[in-house]
Amino acid sequence: MRAQLADELIHLSPAEKRELGEALIASAEADADDPRQLTDAQRTELRARLAHHRANPGEPGITLQELKTKLLDARA
Repeated sequence: MRAQLADELIHLSPAEKRELGEALIASAEADADDPRQLTDAQRTELRARLAHHRANPGEPGITLQELKTKLLDARA
């Protein structure tokens, strides 16, 4: 962050800081919910997975809990 901008932010009133914070949070939440935020590689992977599922609808999947466990174990 540029020093001048940081200095300006520090000197905002408490109400202005709160308003700015709420606006930043709302903006971040809107961006996170925006499906266009996917990269081209992510979009390609999702399309490939959907095509695989449609071609193999009877193939068993895993539960959300199994996925969470697998992902958390991979991080350790």
